[in-house]
Amino acid sequence: MKTGRNEPCPCGSGKKYKNCCLVKPDDGMSISQKLLIALFALVMLVGLIAVFGAFRSHEAAGPGQGKVWSEEHQHWH
Repeated sequence: MKTGRNEPCPCGSGKKYKNCCLVKPDDGMSISQKLLIALFALVMLVGLIAVFGAFRSHEAAGPGQGKVWSEEHQHWH
């Protein structure tokens, strides 16, 4: 059953529904959608950290430490 505009608000504030929860903006996203976006952002962040860490460890090794010089590309592999 739908709450009427002039009935007490179901949140327990004591105000009329029209002056309380009826006017609260709804962003249109459910909790599960917000959690899915947060999970996606977390996975992307972990991926970026992993890529950056691999890049840093590759650069930290320096030339000649387990690498070979490529005459064709003129850099260490």
